[in-house]
Amino acid sequence: MSTPPSGPAGPVALPEFGHAFRDALRLLFILVRGSEPLAAELTTDTQDRVFVGEKRALAIDFWLRYPDYLADELLDIHAETGDPAILAAVRRIFDEDEPSVRTVWMIRWRRGAYDDLQTSLSFLAARRLVTPMRRTIPSGHQNEFLLGPLAETFLSEAVRSQPTLEWYSRQTDLALVVAAARSGSALKDIHYEHAEYAGTPYGTAIPSIRLKVEARLRELDGGSGG
Repeated sequence: MSTPPSGPAGPVALPEFGHAFRDALRLLFILVRGSEPLAAELTTDTQDRVFVGEKRALAIDFWLRYPDYLADELLDIHAETGDPAILAAVRRIFDEDEPSVRTVWMIRWRRGAYDDLQTSLSFLAARRLVTPMRRTIPSGHQNEFLLGPLAETFLSEAVRSQPTLEWYSRQTDLALVVAAARSGSALKDIHYEHAEYAGTPYGTAIPSIRLKVEARLRELDGGSGG
């Protein structure tokens, strides 16, 4: 993983960004795993699920692209629940050095971490894996993404043929544990709770919080006698 150049005020230049296929695959995992069943009257042979909210997809994508931020949220969940599986997931993130090898940098814009999903959506739509929709609702407009058995099959076959892609499946499930049923705006608010995120200058890469999260984990391990 390349490290974004830094100065006294933080990152000052943009690193390289992801490849189209990888970004589209990551987005497809999010849309499929985070989708819900369509209403019976809207279901067809090719479309039976829907993911609601482009902002929500972006917010969840941030946690896949920044394993250290995901780990920090998981530690919060562990503090509330004591779930050993959650703590094991955090340890694996650092044991496998994910903040170094898995981070895909995102730019901080006026509304937080942002990446244009259109290239990925075009890639997926061209293969009939996702159908983007824009629906009118009382408060304005809502972006929705329709999916069906073809998308599920595509991901299953991709993981079967390339077992290393199982990481995306596992990481998406962890990010969805953090996201729960919250809206995209609510998830963005969680991002902004980090001073490093909120203080990133516009147009530069959001920095890692690896050292801070590792310190939390060490403190937890020390307190538990580990």
